Amino acid sequence: MAKDGKKKKKEVVVNAHGIPEGQLLGALALSGLIYFTAAGGAYGAESVINSVGPLPVIIGHAIFPFCWSVPIGLATCELSTAYPCDGGITVWAGLAFNEFWGFMGGFFAIVEGVANLAIFPTVTLDYVLDLYEGELSPVASWVGKALICCFVAYLNMQGVNFVGRSSYLLSVLINIPIILMCILALFYVKDYSPWLQSRQNDYDTNWTFFLGILVFNLSGYDNVGSVAGQGKKPRG
Repeated sequence: MAKDGKKKKKEVVVNAHGIPEGQLLGALALSGLIYFTAAGGAYGAESVINSVGPLPVIIGHAIFPFCWSVPIGLATCELSTAYPCDGGITVWAGLAFNEFWGFMGGFFAIVEGVANLAIFPTVTLDYVLDLYEGELSPVASWVGKALICCFVAYLNMQGVNFVGRSSYLLSVLINIPIILMCILALFYVKDYSPWLQSRQNDYDTNWTFFLGILVFNLSGYDNVGSVAGQGKKPRG
């Protein structure tokens, strides 16, 4: 029998939204996105301990996640599996109420994202300058922050799967020093009494700051709904 000499094209499996299966988020990539939309690591939380003392911080992080984070996470899981499409709160509010409130949910999410994410280039640059004990002029500082924004934008343009896998790898790397310090503390720390101190009557005790940072650091799980349509087997 004669052969036509043409190679058969490999069939590309896509999901309901037309996204190739190879570009969908797996469990590890999704866990990386969840980590960085919620916690992002312990860095930056040093001022919380200074505001109220170690004991309230330990108690707050032991109890507050079950009162605040778990309900938000469970609601996000339920809505993301019931409506596995990109959009998150915009889609959910639109389905629950109407298109106007769906638009408002998306609008407020954008406003919150712009105000929130604007601080991270500054924090990143400050950490780098502290590490190398450097100092920049206002113009050089602005250029440095702009370059950080361009670099992050370039990473986002590589696709959500790349961002998810990179986030998972980065989450492992940034937690290695913390894990090592915890292990070393078991062998070298003999007096744990400072952990039980709180600052009740000091003039610079700031409970409002502590509660604000606690809520902020333990929020963000609902943002994962924005990529609900790009997960592998969202309904099991």
